[in-house]
Amino acid sequence: MEIALACSLTWCGLAAESSPESRPATNSFVRFERTGADRGRLSTAVRTYTNANNQTVALIAAIHVGDPAYYGKLQELFKSYDALLYEMIRDRDADMAEKINSDHPVSQLQIGLKSALGLEFQLDALDYTPTNFVHADLDPETFARLQGEKGETILGLMVRAILEEDARQRSGQGQAINPLQLLWALASGDRAHALKFLLAQQMDQIEATLAGIDRGQDGQGSVLVSGRNEHAVRVLRDQLERGKRRLGIFYGAGHMTDFERRLGRLGFQPAGEQWLTAWDIRKKRPSAKPKPAQPTNAPAVSPLP
Repeated sequence: MEIALACSLTWCGLAAESSPESRPATNSFVRFERTGADRGRLSTAVRTYTNANNQTVALIAAIHVGDPAYYGKLQELFKSYDALLYEMIRDRDADMAEKINSDHPVSQLQIGLKSALGLEFQLDALDYTPTNFVHADLDPETFARLQGEKGETILGLMVRAILEEDARQRSGQGQAINPLQLLWALASGDRAHALKFLLAQQMDQIEATLAGIDRGQDGQGSVLVSGRNEHAVRVLRDQLERGKRRLGIFYGAGHMTDFERRLGRLGFQPAGEQWLTAWDIRKKRPSAKPKPAQPTNAPAVSPLP
């Protein structure tokens, strides 16, 4: 069960840093912070980099299911960029004003997580129509062709994720979710809260698993991560050459460590960071009970005879 959950979150692009019992990774783009016995925050980073030409690029880590307030803050942040490069494997002539309804298993999985965790789905919550939005991902045909050339399949990557996670646990680097904890969460009266609190503490293991499978069968990186990042950086270079001064790259958190290395090779240096709360994990407040009717001093009225 735990491995299945890990694979599910991996394909949703969710990644985070360590559980509260371990030291967080300094280069992680997502972190979990415990704020109480049963409360916490799962946050994503916005890291800014600058080059010698005083151009800035922000890596905006995404979690694809989150609180409505999280997506509201992101939408407001996006307005500050000359160009906002975003991920989405879609046809290049797709009309972003139309409602996106994908039957792809990954999208269905993300929608399932939205319901189970009581969160919003990114594609429902964000408006992709502003003029500064720039598509920076592969189209389905190119994605399938590149995967075919590498002999890569989604099923194969999922198997690799399972093997990677198993190897990490055997080496003592990972810790599986206790099945009793998972059963307790599923049976909880506030299941969404219990599942979020449990899963948020495992995000660092999922991030490491994604990094492991991105090595690919040939050791040159997977199309799922490295191949798409390579295409996004080509789009970025084009935007920079057009004279754009302030740019953002909005991609799943699991892509960001690779993006950071690529920006370094382009001469960009770290310049700052901020954090946005994606999951504010707190129990629901019990609904107030209706107050009993207060007696009145008005005299009783006898029914008419």
